[in-house]
Amino acid sequence: MFILIVGGGKVGSYLTRALLAQNHEVVVVEKQERKARTLEALLETNVAVIGDGCDPQVLQQAGISRADVVVADTGDDEDNLVVTLIAKKHNSGARCIARVNNPRNKLIFESLDPDDPVAVISSTEIILDVLNEHVNAQRDRQAEVP
Repeated sequence: MFILIVGGGKVGSYLTRALLAQNHEVVVVEKQERKARTLEALLETNVAVIGDGCDPQVLQQAGISRADVVVADTGDDEDNLVVTLIAKKHNSGARCIARVNNPRNKLIFESLDPDDPVAVISSTEIILDVLNEHVNAQRDRQAEVP
């Protein structure tokens, strides 16, 4: 499977390493040349395209038209939204996954294409879900004590 990741920070680097270990083809678009080179040195492979992931030409160079999955993983929701829109325009068959830093923006991403919704990852919501599960489990245990 060919996976295009936009954003080569900590999360993008970890994803890239894990996906390469699973024998996927991965390309990472990273705006900062230093980060891109560090990622390639760390992984000992050429996976980076240096450029702005909001630029359709950069994404074309990275292979967006043949990507099976596009991951918008920058630290900026607006950039992730633009990446997702470009992906849907240039490759309607690609599965889009977007990291959302502000949970208020989740609905915007989810409403882009009702027929093929963007998978939205919000660390805030994940943490809240885990906390709620913990609180409910504690409550259940306390209710069982006579």
